[in-house]
Amino acid sequence: MRYHKLSEAQFHEMHEEFAIFLATQGINKQAWDLIKHEEPDRIENLLCDFSDLVWDKVISKCSYLEFTTPEQIFLFQTNADRVEALIIKIDPTLADLSTVAGFEKILGQLESNQVEILRASKTYQPSRNEFIYDYLKKGAVLSEGQRFNLLQSYFFNSPK
Repeated sequence: MRYHKLSEAQFHEMHEEFAIFLATQGINKQAWDLIKHEEPDRIENLLCDFSDLVWDKVISKCSYLEFTTPEQIFLFQTNADRVEALIIKIDPTLADLSTVAGFEKILGQLESNQVEILRASKTYQPSRNEFIYDYLKKGAVLSEGQRFNLLQSYFFNSPK
């Protein structure tokens, strides 16, 4: 298994997709009921395979990722072969970056010496999917890239 198994609630939420997955495996309702009673190990394998399939789909669609703490924001653009990162670091007494108000406050102070803005780019080690999954496990969230693009434009227009 490449990722973690979906929770019971997630499986219930995705029951229609799971039924389609089982059908692609040649398993109908009667076969599923039989497997549940006679092959519990096979059930676990099917649940793991479906979980990996779901995670692969989520990760493959990921273009932007955000990881925020009160004093840092990591904004990632997840390209095919490399990740672009924009990082804001501040003194924790200045604002709380994990709030909308804190982020907006810092936007008005990007030129301040109390705000450090870093830009980096690197190839994935070991892979794109593992990079994204590791950050999701740490608490990162998928995003539409608004913050990344906003700060990206700052780099093109600022001497800092």
